[in-house]
Amino acid sequence: MVDVGPKILALWLVPPGVIVVVAVLGFIVQIRWLLLGSLVTALSIMALLILSLPLTGQQLMEGVESRYAPLDLGTLSADTTVGAIVILGGGRYTDAAEYGGGDNVNRVTLECLRYGAYLHRLTGLPVLVSGGAPYGEKIPEAELMQTALKRDFQTEARWVENKSANTFENAEFSLPILSGAGVKRIYLVTQAAHMARAVWSFEDVGIDVVPAPMGFSTLGRGERASLGYYPSARGLWLSSTALHERLGLMWYRHKYGSGQAPSVTVPGTAK
Repeated sequence: MVDVGPKILALWLVPPGVIVVVAVLGFIVQIRWLLLGSLVTALSIMALLILSLPLTGQQLMEGVESRYAPLDLGTLSADTTVGAIVILGGGRYTDAAEYGGGDNVNRVTLECLRYGAYLHRLTGLPVLVSGGAPYGEKIPEAELMQTALKRDFQTEARWVENKSANTFENAEFSLPILSGAGVKRIYLVTQAAHMARAVWSFEDVGIDVVPAPMGFSTLGRGERASLGYYPSARGLWLSSTALHERLGLMWYRHKYGSGQAPSVTVPGTAK
């Protein structure tokens, strides 16, 4: 089972949680010091406005996603040291009514599976899917991924890691499976925003990684122009996700590592 304490804390440390906390603090301070409390409240509203702008969110996401470039697909066949494709889960679609009411993969996981299947067709490498049941769900996420990969993309997952509750455990529990198969180097498929934390985790347990990020954040033409200067739920989501991933990497370095992420050499990626 996953430790929900850090997850709950994270919700209050990134928007909109942290903004709510600051705003409440401002109202409390107003009781004693009207000017200071009003200033704190005004600053929290200003922060909410700025972080809700699509252009702000995109800038914050670019700072996270630009750490690893997309794979240069033209060089895949030249790298013969990679032995497998590892696809990380991105969440489940609980009680999917249109599929009979059972759990299914969510949109993020489906996009990861699609890109993993695409890499499989290009390289012929075997696939490992990773994801457990952190909240006591009946079916681990990796098993849902295995089913969707075969049903929707006609691709078989050779290995299923179904015990992990977070990204570090994805790496930790994938290690013996890959080592047992003689695989030392992998293509790692996950969202671009999540890749830094994923690479850190896999390198930390001793697996050599070639990042294969997908799902890069982009703005539509309207958001790049006038709409990008107006607050929206999407803008706030982009800002929150970017800050969440920065906070998550800091927490992983503190909890699991020495505070220094391993250096990663990534041949075969676009310059």
